[in-house]
Formats: sequence, structure tokens, C-alpha cells
Amino acid sequence: MSESEVSLELVHAFGSQCGSVRDAVLFADDAGQQIVFPVGRQVAICHVENGEATFMDADSAEITATAISQDRSYLAVCERTSTEARICIFDLREAGSSKPMKTLRPVSGGATSRLVTVAWSAVPQDGGVPKYLAATTSGSEAAVIVMGWEAEKVLAKSKVSGAVDRMAFSCYPESAEISVSGLHLLRLLQLKTSKGETTMKIMPAVSGLDERAVRILDHAWLEGSRGVIAATVQEGHVYLLSAEELLVLKTIAMPFGEGLDFEELIAYCVKSFSQGFLLGGADGHVAVWEQAEDDGNDGSQQGTEDGAANDINFKHSNTVCVRRSSAAVVSMDLTGGEETLLLGFRDADMGVITVGSLYATNDEEVSCNIIGGGNHNGPITGLDMAVQRPVLATVCTKDSSVRVWNYAMRLCEIKSEFGDDAPLSVALHPFGYYMAVSFADKLRFYHILVKDLKLHKEFSVRGLKQIKFANGGHLLAAAQGKLVQIFSTRSLAKVTTLQSHTKEICDMSFDAEDQTLWTTGKDGKIVQWDTSTWQSVTSRFEQNLDPLALHGIAPGQATSSVLRNGKNLLQSWKEGDLEQEIEIHGQAKLGVVSHFPGSASLFAGTDKGGFRVYASLQGEKDKDKALKYFELGLHAAGACSHFCISADGRTVVTAGEDGAVFVLGATGLSSTDEAQPVAAGGEEKTETEEALASRAEIQRLESTFQALTAEHKVLSERIVAEASKLEEECSARVAEARQKDQAEIQELLRRIDALEKASDAKERESQRIMMTMESSHAEAADQLGNLYERKISHESDRLLALQMSKVRAEEEMHVEEDINKERLAQSVEAAEQALEYMIAQKELELKKQQDHLAFVQQRFEVLLDKSADSHDAEVTLLRQRGRESLEEQKKVEVRLRREQETLRRGLEMQEKDREHVEDKQQEVAMMVKSLKEQAEELKRTLHSLQGERADRELTLADKEQRIASYKMKEKTLKKFKLVLDQRLAEVTESLQPKDHLIKQLNQDLAELEGEFERQLADQRALEGQLEGKKQAAAALTTEGNDLRERIAEKDGMIFRFTNDVHNLVTKQKDLKMWPKEIRRLYHTHVCNDQHSQERLPLEEMQRQMRVVERRVTTLAAKGMQSRATCKLDIQRKANENATLVHELNELRVQRKSLQSQVRSLTQKLKQLEGGGNSGSTPALGGPSRKQAIEDGGITAGNSVSPAAMSPSPSAQSLDNTSSVNSPMPMPPRPPSATSATVREPTGSMPGPRQRSSSREQLLEGSRANSRTKVPPLSGPGKGAYPAEVLMRTGGVSGGQEVKDLQASNTNLRGQLDSLMKS
Repeated sequence: MSESEVSLELVHAFGSQCGSVRDAVLFADDAGQQIVFPVGRQVAICHVENGEATFMDADSAEITATAISQDRSYLAVCERTSTEARICIFDLREAGSSKPMKTLRPVSGGATSRLVTVAWSAVPQDGGVPKYLAATTSGSEAAVIVMGWEAEKVLAKSKVSGAVDRMAFSCYPESAEISVSGLHLLRLLQLKTSKGETTMKIMPAVSGLDERAVRILDHAWLEGSRGVIAATVQEGHVYLLSAEELLVLKTIAMPFGEGLDFEELIAYCVKSFSQGFLLGGADGHVAVWEQAEDDGNDGSQQGTEDGAANDINFKHSNTVCVRRSSAAVVSMDLTGGEETLLLGFRDADMGVITVGSLYATNDEEVSCNIIGGGNHNGPITGLDMAVQRPVLATVCTKDSSVRVWNYAMRLCEIKSEFGDDAPLSVALHPFGYYMAVSFADKLRFYHILVKDLKLHKEFSVRGLKQIKFANGGHLLAAAQGKLVQIFSTRSLAKVTTLQSHTKEICDMSFDAEDQTLWTTGKDGKIVQWDTSTWQSVTSRFEQNLDPLALHGIAPGQATSSVLRNGKNLLQSWKEGDLEQEIEIHGQAKLGVVSHFPGSASLFAGTDKGGFRVYASLQGEKDKDKALKYFELGLHAAGACSHFCISADGRTVVTAGEDGAVFVLGATGLSSTDEAQPVAAGGEEKTETEEALASRAEIQRLESTFQALTAEHKVLSERIVAEASKLEEECSARVAEARQKDQAEIQELLRRIDALEKASDAKERESQRIMMTMESSHAEAADQLGNLYERKISHESDRLLALQMSKVRAEEEMHVEEDINKERLAQSVEAAEQALEYMIAQKELELKKQQDHLAFVQQRFEVLLDKSADSHDAEVTLLRQRGRESLEEQKKVEVRLRREQETLRRGLEMQEKDREHVEDKQQEVAMMVKSLKEQAEELKRTLHSLQGERADRELTLADKEQRIASYKMKEKTLKKFKLVLDQRLAEVTESLQPKDHLIKQLNQDLAELEGEFERQLADQRALEGQLEGKKQAAAALTTEGNDLRERIAEKDGMIFRFTNDVHNLVTKQKDLKMWPKEIRRLYHTHVCNDQHSQERLPLEEMQRQMRVVERRVTTLAAKGMQSRATCKLDIQRKANENATLVHELNELRVQRKSLQSQVRSLTQKLKQLEGGGNSGSTPALGGPSRKQAIEDGGITAGNSVSPAAMSPSPSAQSLDNTSSVNSPMPMPPRPPSATSATVREPTGSMPGPRQRSSSREQLLEGSRANSRTKVPPLSGPGKGAYPAEVLMRTGGVSGGQEVKDLQASNTNLRGQLDSLMKS
């Protein structure tokens, strides 16, 4: 670098490796002001607030892992170079130091070796440096290497069967344990040091964790729980593992909490802190898990023998979304004070957030401060820099975004995402306020605003993979396949299309003066175009040539990088001809080249990610001699695909396929700008010739300016004329508006006067009210003042009394202090004397011990010689005794484990009993509540029945009135015997409808019988249910009393246990007595021994027998109760069967009586027909006729005659005749369907399934019955028919019907009374 005139220095970098490197971003200090992260091939330390960055000296091909010590003092960086894998250690305490303090080379594998993880051991509690540094290699059998980094020595090395991507030391310095994890691997390794040698032992697999069934993502040692590891897996679970017992302590199924939003989240990383651990998951979610305050298990926690599970009871505190994006959190780090959290996202962004924000509620907005405004998450496909502003624009097709960076402020000002429509290339106008972006099927022009991009215009053009503005900004060249489209920036119109290449164009460049455009394509052709005529000036074609890059320097002068037969060549062109060709030695290929105007240096980016500066291409006559250059290793995992040089030559910006953007400070370029070049004629160029645009363009713009000036003059005159006309119209309208305004002003003044008068009145009223309130407030203030003065006097008296007591107490304290001082002096003197005496005794004892030691040593030497033979026998005997004692200890351990399991099972049984009792209590409470609801429902039913009873009484009164009217009709019928003689023939004609009526009445009778049976079954079912409910309520009451007694007993036990524990802690000060007291508590409260600490087995058996006897007694009582209930049910069903048989017999009797009545009525009708034919008219009015009419009522056991239930045509005719006061009867009317048919009940009765389902369905059935308007039948054999049926049938006799209705009423009253009593 010293031999070159140009030097470069790293200033800033945009990017990170959060998606590819473990712990890719870390805090560099405990305050959280600086962060350290790998970017490309470099390691940057960046300030969080202002973005200032410094870089460590690194010369590597790739950075594979980083780690920082626990005290933030040392940074370990794993690097891979072209020859080796190494670890560079940097001292972060030395400000400004960028050199590594040590370089470790733990493996010897050349360029193929790779270190994927690195970790520091814990810092000792008394200070100092970490003792160990460990690293692992890549591959299916990873090697774990432990080094003494200060001595640069490998201490131990071991291989594990599987790939490793995470390594961690235990958080405690005295615990030399290492954990490693991979996709299907999690192992613990123990370090042991013996006789100066360090060995490493691989522990077995963790019990309960199926490594092949899960994919392990990350793990960490928990600081708050010793020997506990938290591991996350791809399946979504989080496992808490015991490093001592090698088993799974707890499995967290939903680490981000319950809910639909968190069920699918996966924890990708875990970070421990003093109170618990943090989980970083998908979509920017972070979960906080903290240690629970209680020591109980939570159900999913499995206990260990040493009680370790009691210390790992964690609870989920909160889950927040720190960023509204789909990027997952893959890296986390905390400051020393645990106040700030550093996050690394999968999309290469880095952010900081306060730890307090993690406890925000769902309503609070939580946002993460993204450092530098964010980074690209993929290869950068386009880069351009402005001339007049310190901004640059980049394009990334992978994340489908365009970013505008301010490299002076070190931040990303604008980020614009396009979703599925990914941008391909970008071109930034030299002014810095205008930008062109190409897409797969369009070309867009944007205005660059402060925080956003504004679309200016869009063209539908396909396949524009490369676009570039001219240096003056007046033209835009766009490569479309093998064509070049030229657009005018001013009019956004296409100027021309350049056609010369036969294959796709790979690069193009304007020269510094925009006079020529150079293009090169995959066809091996290099073409120079004249920008004034757009004609091809020169064209050169060569077979087997693969152009890589091209840069135009001046008209006719350019530099290109090409591949010919696998060799990379630099070609210099002058006047369109190849001037020289130089081979680039090495494996790197120059993919992009550029010159700075006025400098002989060549800048180039390689396909290996390096950035080179060649001092000069001139004077190299020997083609085999390599060019002199210096190179900066910037980009990793790809090429340095783009770079730009600022107009002042002080800044160079590079972009690569790793998504990183580097800002370099350049020196040695801007000095050439101070000496202005001399023109060909010997005169210096004027300032006008140094403009960004050409002279022809300036002249064209001047002519355009003159035309626009003339046009402006014409438009100005026109505007003046129109303005005068508008002023006249405006003055007229203003005058008219003033008149209207004056009228409105007068009206407003009048309103103002009225409002002022009203306001004066209101003000006087308010003043009066205010004075009244002031007087009342003054009186209240006086009263409060008097009260306050009395309080002050009282308090002053109290203060004097307290001061006097204070003086007395101080005097007493002084006296006590003097007495204590005297006692202390005496005790000090006594202690000094005792100390001197004890020292003298100890000296004597020491002398004796020394003499005894000398004697013992002499004696030991003698005995050692004599007891050499017996030593082996004693050792054998001791070993045998040791084995026996070991067996005894194992037995004791097994017995203690069994006792522990017994105690645990007893505790679980007590918990289950308590839960069972609580469940029973809840069931009893629910049952009581349901019974109360049923009682309320029965009360409401009774109320409705009482209302229905009143309605029935009203209906009966109405029926009695109608019966009286029927009696009057009977008298009227007797008076009109002559009319009956005349209508005898009509009676004969009406016989056929009566047969139909009899049949219909029989159907109604069958329906009423069925309804009676249903109502009777419902009533009996209700009675049975009520009886069962009463029995169940009694049983539940008894059981509830038993449960209350058991609860009271358990409450007493809990109170006694609490009281004993409180007395033990507060009253028993001697800690040696605590084991005895704890044993007594165990025997008292766990073994239920209330009398002694060691109860005899016989007493325990007797207690258990009493408990069993009580349970047997309870079960016997329940069995007797169930048997009694079954017996009652059987008796009730037998009674119901007997009743049904009796009712069936009575219904048969009624049927026979009805049939006999039908036969008798038929005979009477035949006799009447015979008498009518013989002309015996008086017979109709005789006793037989009267008896026939009377027989139309209800006879033979309260049975209704079907003939009597139909009104005769003669009666209808008489009724109509009497209503119209006509002396002659009306002709007979045929009986209608409504008068002859009994109305069927509406609604439906509940069936057997419905009656047994619930109380509500029974009540609904009763309401349906009430809607039918059919009263319930009185009982077996009574058959009380509804009065409504009797009304419709007509032809009712007086005395017998009244009796039947009265009997029906009596039966109905009896049923209502029985329901009320039940």
C-alpha cells in the first residue's frame, strides 16, 4: 500500500451475517453503547447512537464464528483463510487497538478446515480472565477443541458423532462443563485436570430427549438454576435439561403462551438472564420466562432425587412482537445490567430494545430500534451514487427492495419494498433527487423525497437488466437483451435504439464527457457509440472471448476485463484500437473495473469479494510480469459486484453478493483535481466548459430558454388584460356583497343588543348567587378556622408532652450509655486477661505437640518398617468393608427413595382427596342451586294453575247460565208440539247426518280417552320425579354434611400444621432441635400420629379399620336408601298398573252402556217414525216424547249420549224462529261441520322421552295442555267431559247435565288442591 499513490480506509459498513453466523451481533461493552458484528470479511464495532464504526484488522476469506467473554473484555473471531483456519483474539479494553493480541491455530487441515463455533469459559468470581477457550470443527464428526488461550496451547480434543452448530460453557466458573448441540445432537462434556493434564469426557445422551426425532436449534445454560440447560427444537417445544442427572426436567409445549397467534411460533434462539431466560421466535416475537416465586411443581415438571426440580419452576411472563415483519429473531444479547436487549434478525437487520418493553401489554405498542435503518438480505444487484448529494441507491432482488443510503449520516434513509414485483437494477441521477428502477416488465422513474419514493412515470418495457444515467444526467441508457434503449431524462421519451450485438449485453459505460457510450456483450464484441449521432464509431469482435467488465475513460479510450481460454486479461483501448493487454495472475477474476478522471489508478472488484487498486497500467512492457496492486478483503461468500467513486474522489462505495455495502475513505485522488488539465490548444478550460452537460446541450438549452422567454411575455400581456377584467367584475361583486353585509351587520347588532341585555340580567343573577355563596363560604371558613385553632392548641400541648418525654428518655439513655461503657471496659479488661492466659496455654500446648510430633515421627518410622507386611491385609479388609458399607448405603438410599416416593404418593393422594372434596362441594352447590330453581319453577307453575282455576270457575258459572237458558228452551219446545208434527218428515231426512255425527262423537270420545291416559301418565311421572328429587335432595344433604365435617377436619389439620411450623420457626431458636421437631411434624401430620412420634403398627391398623368401618357404614346406608327407593318405585308402578286395569274395565263398561243407549235411541226413532206415519200427533207430546228428550242428556254412569250431543234441526229451527219473532218456523238447516265436530286440542303433549328429559320440557308440556282448553279428567272411571264439547253438541237435558258439571267441577278442585299440597 505504501508503493501506491492511492490509499483506502474502511469508514463504515451496512450489513450483517445474522442469518449465517452464530451470535452474529454482540454488545462490545456492559453499557450497551457499542456493538460488534461481522460484516463481509470484516469485524466492525459500531456505536449504537451515532453509527460511528471501527474495524478490526482481518485478512481472511470468511468469518465463521464469533464469541465475546463474559466480562466483555475479549473477542474471539474464527476465520478461514486460503491456507488455514484460525482464531484471532482481540482485546476490547484497549481503545483504538485493532490488531489481534493472539492468533490461535488449533487445527491443521489447510484451506479445507473450518471452525463453526467458539465459546469462552466463565470468568472467575474474584476477577481475572477466562481460563479456557473452546471451538468445534465442521463435518459429520465434529471435533471439540479446548485451549489454554493465554499459553496458546491445545489442552484437550475429542470428537462427537454429529455436526455441531452451538457450543457453550457452564455459567459457573468452578464447573468445567461444556455443552454442544447440532441438528440431531446434544452432548455434555466434562473437563478434568489431573497432574497438569486436562482430559475431556463425553457424557451419555440425555434421558427423555429423542435426538433423532427432534431438530435442535439452540441451547443455553441458565444462570438462575445451577446445572440446568434450556434447549429449543424445530418442532416448537422447549426442553429444560439437568446436566447433573442427564434427564429432561420439564417440557414446555407452548413456549410463547397459549392462543391461536402463538401456537405455530418456533423458538430459534434462547438467552439466559438472572431471573430466567428469553426466547426469540418467528415473526419478531420474544417470550420472557421467569422463575416462579413458589417452589411447587406445575404439572409438567418431573422431580429429581436431589430436589433440583424445585429450583427450575419457570412461568411464562409475557410475549411481545418487537417488529412487524416476517423475519425471525436468531440472535440475542444482554448488557451487564440486563437493561438493554440486542436482537439479530434473519433478514440481516439488527435492533436494540429495552428489557422493560418486553413486559408490555397487548394494548401497548412495542417497537425495536433498527440500527442503521436496516440492511439487505441477499445479493445486491444494482448500485449507483449521486454527484451532488452524499447518497447512494441499491437494489436487492432477493428481498425485493430498493434502499437509499446517506453514507455521510451512516444510515438508510428510505426503504421501499415491492413484494413479488422484484426490482432488477437502479440508476441514480447525478443531482441525487431522481432515480430510475427497472423491473422484469417495466421501467419506473421516482422522485426521492425525505422518507419515501414518489412515482413519477412508468414505462412498459421488458427485460431491462442494466440501466445507467449519463454523467450529465440528461440521458438514460437501458440494456434490453442485445439492444440498448436510450431515453431523454428531460422529456422521458425514447431517443433511439442501438443494435449491434448478437447476444445479451453484459456491461456499458459513458465516458467522462458523455461523448461516447461503450457497450460489450456475451458475443465477444466491444462497440463504441457516438452520443451525438448514435452511430457506431468502432466495433471489435473476437471469438472465444467472454467480456466481464468495461469502463469508458474518454472518447476513444476505455478499459475492459475479459476472459480468454480461462485467463483473465485487462485490455486498454485507445482511439478504438487495442493498445495493450495484460494478464491478471491468480485465481481471482476482475468482475467490475473503473477509473477516476485524472488518475492513472485502476479500481477493480474481484469475484472473491476483494477490492483492488492498481497503481497504473502504463509502462508494463513485460506481459508475464504481474501488475502491482493492493487488495482489501471486503465481501464474503461472493463477488464484489458493484462499486462507485464519488465526484470528489474521497469516497468509494462497494456492494457485493453477500448483501453488504462498504464505505471507504480514499486519499490520493482528489489532489489531482486541484491542477486543472490543459486543453489541446494550450489554454485552460473555462468554468463553463467544466459543466456536467456538453456545450451543444447548453446552446440548445439557451435557444429553448429564449423561446420560452418570448412565450412568457405574450402570456404576461394576456394575464394583465384578464386581470383588469377580473378586477372590474370583482369590484362590482364586492359592492353587492357590502350591501348584503351591511344588512347582516345591522341584524347582528340588534341581536348583540338583545344578548347584552340578557347577559347583564344573567350577570346580576350570578353576582347575587356569588355573594350568597361568598357569605356562606366565609361562615364555613370561620368555623373551620376556629376548629383548626383548637386542633393547633391541642397538638401543641401534645408536642410539649412529647418533648418532655423525649428529654427524660435522652437522660435515661445517657445514664444507660455510661453504665454500658463501664461494663464494656470491664469486659475488655477481663477478655484481655483471658486472652493472655489462653495464649500462654496455647504456647505450652504447641510445645508439647512439637515434642509429641517428633516422638511420633520417630515412632512412625519404626512402625512403618514393621507394618509393611500387614498393610496389604488391612487394605484388603478395608476394601471389603468399603464394599459392604457401599452396599449398605445403596440399600439405605433405596429405602429412602421408597420413603420419598411413599411421601410423595401420600401428598398426591391428599391433593386428590382435597380436589375430590372440592368437586363434591361444587356438585352439591350446583344441585342445591338447581333444586332451588326447580322450586321457583314449581311456584310459578302453581301460580299459573291458580289462574287457570279462576278461569275454569268463570267458565263453569257461564255454563250454569247457559244451562238455565237451555231449560227455558225446553219449555219452549213443549209449547210447540204442533210444529214438531209438521216437521216429522224433516226428522226422517235428518237421520242420515245423525249417524255420521254418532261416528264422529265416538272418535272424539276415543281422543278424549287417549288424552286422559296421557294426562294421567304425566301426572304420575311428575309425582315419581318429585319423590326421586326429594330422596336425592335428602341424600345430597347428608353427603354435604359429611363433606363439611371432612372439610372442617382438614382445615383443622392445616391450621395445626401451620401453627406447629410457625412455633418451630419463631419459638425454637436452637437449630439443632429442628430435625427432631421436623421429624415430629412428619409423624404428626403426614403419618396422622397425634399422640406420639412413633405410633405402633397395631394402632395404625385400628385407625384404618375404623376408617374402613365408617366407609362400609356409609355404603350400607346408601344401599338401604337405594333399595327403599327401588321398592317405592316398584310399588308405585304396581299401583299404576292396577289403576290402569281398573280404568280399562270401566271404559269397557262405558262402551257397552253407550252401545245400548245407541240401540235404544235407534228403536225410539223408529217408533217416532212409525207414529208420525200413523198420524198420532199427541204421542209426540206425551210422556214418551218427554222421556226421549230427557234421555238426550248424560246417563248411565256419567256417559254422554251421542244423539244428545247433536242439536236437532227442530230445535235449531225453533231457536231461529224465536230470535226473529216469526210465527212460522224457518226451514231446517243441515248441521255444519263446526257445530257437529268437536274442536281438537291444539299443541302437543310430551312423549315419554320428553317427559324424562328435563324439568323445562315437563313445564312446556303442561303449558301446551293448558292451551288445549281441555280440563284434566277427574280420575278412573269418572270421565268428566269438557263443557265446551257439551255446548257444541246441544240437546242437553237440565237436571242430569247440571249434576255432571258440578261433579266435574268438584273433581277439578280436588286435583288443584292436590297439586298445591304437593
